Amino acid sequence: MGPTRRNGGYARPTPAKKDGCSRSRFSEHSFTDSRCLLMTCESKQTHLKEQVMLVSELNRNRRIGTEFEFVLPQIGTGTGDDVRRTLAEVLTANGLPTVARSYSHRPVPAGAVLAVEYDGSVRGESRYRGIKWQSVELKTKILSGIDEWESIVPKALKICKYLGGRVNISTGHHVHISMPEVKESPTAFRSLYNTIHRFEPLIYGLVAESRRTGHYARPMLDQPALLNGCKTLSAMSTALARHPRTNGFNVIHLFDSDPRWESRYHGGTLDPIKARHWLRFMLRISDHSTMRVCKAAKSQHPNNRESIDKMLVTLGLKVNSRVYAQVSPEMRDTGKFLLRRWKELNGDQEHSLSRSRRVSETIEPAAMAC
Repeated sequence: MGPTRRNGGYARPTPAKKDGCSRSRFSEHSFTDSRCLLMTCESKQTHLKEQVMLVSELNRNRRIGTEFEFVLPQIGTGTGDDVRRTLAEVLTANGLPTVARSYSHRPVPAGAVLAVEYDGSVRGESRYRGIKWQSVELKTKILSGIDEWESIVPKALKICKYLGGRVNISTGHHVHISMPEVKESPTAFRSLYNTIHRFEPLIYGLVAESRRTGHYARPMLDQPALLNGCKTLSAMSTALARHPRTNGFNVIHLFDSDPRWESRYHGGTLDPIKARHWLRFMLRISDHSTMRVCKAAKSQHPNNRESIDKMLVTLGLKVNSRVYAQVSPEMRDTGKFLLRRWKELNGDQEHSLSRSRRVSETIEPAAMAC
């Protein structure tokens, strides 16, 4: 047959010269041009998609609530209620409308931004006789995001510390994170569970040892594939029936009409800097779990230097071109803070990372799989 003819822009097949076998082929130029154009379009789409997905930044709009447990000294006569009422009055006088009340699960009343409550799990302690301590739980209202947190919490904590507030082994700092995504996609819940299960030993490595061994922030059951067969929130609720609300990862409210999870891992603190970075850390875990489909790990990451680097890269708290190519300054700042904190609490683990396996900017995505 003669050379290839074109009809309506399409190349007709032309038998190739016989060289031991017979085959048909299309015009090389038309096929190559079309293929190159298709590959170019697909490459651009993939690149744009990766640019959108691989950005780690602080979510300022996720609703949150926080609780701070501590003790205050009682000087003179009166009761614990008097101490808590006085604290509420001082906070109110300094521009933070606060109510004093007994322990309650009810939201902070309208018009107030804080509630001062009694907490029976908090105990006072003293090196000297004759000093009486009163327990306090300071709760924020449901906040619209971290910007509202910044306008209330740092100032409140400074006032509480100025008045003599102290933390001890019985106190904790709890963070409630809104997760509306689970109502539309139960897989977001499974993704969150898998992320926290994978890194829980490292989360405990960032807090005092008493949090892991105590009664108010217990580790989750080591069941990595617990939710793998669950397709609905109801099935997940049944699977998690043995997980008490006193776990460090409290899921009891994720099945409510307004889904949220509670982080109970952190010990008591009146330090605004610690509280700020911990909140960013919890927000990052939530956002990462909803942005990506995080699968169950075969085993939890051990608490060592190699694993802490992997966690920071995976969650987007440290820049890595193959995981999160862009990390906001706030997230990088929090990542650095968490690494310093980990080193302070885990000095004996610092040298467990061999130089040959040191995590660098070339970590493979498979190592960070979620």
